[in-house]
Amino acid sequence: MTKLDANGLTPDYPRTVWTVGDGKTVGVVAQEGGCGKASASVLEQNASTVKIELLETTPLTKQMCTMDIRFPPLTVQLSEPLAERTVVLTSRQDQK
Repeated sequence: MTKLDANGLTPDYPRTVWTVGDGKTVGVVAQEGGCGKASASVLEQNASTVKIELLETTPLTKQMCTMDIRFPPLTVQLSEPLAERTVVLTSRQDQK
């Protein structure tokens, strides 16, 4: 059972986390919509926690986009297996 701190997410954001193989690969479900593209990155990892940021990047220029919401599975790599550490999830949006 993965320990999860999802207080940095909005109430409707997915809260699914898993490990793959030796535990150094952590999977998460992100959220993206329209012209947005989701990505995940490890912000910090220490003996007790692994902080993962879920980022949705949207285009700077205005364009026609669908109004769908997608939930892509993403993975990040850790330097050590997750083991008993708590996963702390945060999310933000950015434009490029």
